[in-house]
Parts: sequence; structure tokens; C-alpha cells
Amino acid sequence: MKSQHLRSEKNCLNCGTEVPERYCPLCGQENTVQHESFGHLVGHVVADIVHYDSQLLATLKYLTIRPGFLTTEYWAGRRVRYVNPIKLYIFISAVFFFFFLTLAGSQKDHNARPGIQTDLVDMEVGDIGSDYKSVAEYDSAQAAKPANKRYTGLEDRMQRRLARMRENKQSAKEVIREMFTHNLPKIMFILMPLFALLVKWTHRKRHLVYVDHAIFTVHVHSFLFIILFVGLVVRYFVHDDLPLDLAYWGVFFYLVFALKNAYQQSFWKSLLKALLLYCGYFTVAVILFVAFLFGVLASF
Repeated sequence: MKSQHLRSEKNCLNCGTEVPERYCPLCGQENTVQHESFGHLVGHVVADIVHYDSQLLATLKYLTIRPGFLTTEYWAGRRVRYVNPIKLYIFISAVFFFFFLTLAGSQKDHNARPGIQTDLVDMEVGDIGSDYKSVAEYDSAQAAKPANKRYTGLEDRMQRRLARMRENKQSAKEVIREMFTHNLPKIMFILMPLFALLVKWTHRKRHLVYVDHAIFTVHVHSFLFIILFVGLVVRYFVHDDLPLDLAYWGVFFYLVFALKNAYQQSFWKSLLKALLLYCGYFTVAVILFVAFLFGVLASF
């Protein structure tokens, strides 16, 4: 692309700093004439898109085939050649959740169940529901019980909400699944800093600050969304009952090698720490899900 002509004045139009050459040493703005030609404007846009595309492709390549590499590059200060970890996470997660929410509400045909099922919700919720067909029936049954046998507090509120849902012919599982699906980004947003704390705890002898472990966490979660996205798309277009276990195992072994490469430790030590992190992550996720479940039921 042909360069734009330089201004004869040496003051930066953006910040007022003296510009000795082409670019302002303070803000980086190019000291060129104000009125760009249409060709230069288009050329800048094309150059920015091509640069970002090449940067994104290189980042995705290293993210998927070299676990832990982007983290070590970031720690070493080599950052401009790759997409910023936060921007990368936002881009990948936005694409994932867009397709997840789209596919979760779609039907492959009029007799088919949704192409994407939220397995965690189905596993945890099961056949949750109320034994009472209405709130009046629940209140009557409660009144007939001795005072020490009646539901109280949160349990009472939950049973009352479930009875009201059944009275209104609402499916608790469907309501909770929908609420969980739409709040999954928030749950993941909470899980990430907690996972970073777990990583810091398992590597507390390393001279690294929390932010360093957070960068590692962002890269691992970015890969998590990529492999889940691939798994969900394959499941939707190939077979509805295809389990996501392969994706979960893929993330686990990715974590093992990411720990090995980023923290420069043996495979067996990385495997042990990955098991601890995986179990800890799952435990925290279940606790958050149960808290979310109680919150959903209490909100009705």
C-alpha cells in the first residue's frame, strides 16, 4: 500500500507531542495529512483485516496444536505477534455461545428433540418435580403434618415453587435447562478466576503471580470452547446421541500437556496436577450449579 504523505508540521494532531519521524513516539499516530484519499482509506481497512486474520490464524494454530505455548510466549513478553488472550477468549466464547444457544433451541425435524442437549442439566436435575399438583394441595398436606415434620425455610419455598410450577403445567426440567443455558456464560465467568486460583495453589512454589496463572487459565478455557464447539457441531449434524465424553477427555489431556509445557515439569507431575485441577474444577462447578439451581427455584 502506498504511504500517505507526511505533514510538514511536526506536532501530533492527536496528543500534540513533537513527532521527529513518521509516528508519534507517545501515542503512535501517524503524522500524515488529514484528508486521506478513498484508496488509502480502503487500503488501511484491508491491511488491518489481513493483519488481524493472519494474527488470529497463527494464534489459533498454536493454541490447538501446542498446549501451553501461547502462555509461555506471553510470559516471555512476546505478545504483539499473537491475539491478546482476553480478546481471544471473548472472540472464541462469543462464537461458541452464539452457536450453542442457536442449536440448543433448534429442532432437526418436528419429532426430534433439540440437536444439542445440556447434559449437565439432565444429569443433575433428573426427574425433579413436586409430589403435589397444586399449592393448595401442598398447603393442605403441610397442615396435616405435625409441626416438626413440616418443611421450613428454603425447603418449604422450593416445594411451594415446584407445586406452583406443576399447577401451571410447567416442566421444572425445561425451565431450569433454559435458565441454565442462558446463564452458562456467567457461570463460566465465575469458574475461570476460581480455576486460576486452583492452578496457583498447585504451583505455589513457582515464582509467578496470580495474573500469570490467569493467562494460562484463559488459554485453556479458549481451547475448551473450541473443542466443545467442534463436539456440539458434530453431535448436531452427525448423531444426536453422540456423547461429549471425547471432548471432555480431550480437554483433560490438553490440560496435562499445557501444564507440562508451560510450567516446565515432568509428564507424571503434570498428570497428577491435572487430575487434582480437574476434580477441583468439577467440584466447584457442581457447587455453582447447585447454587444456581436453588436460585432458579427460589426465583419462581
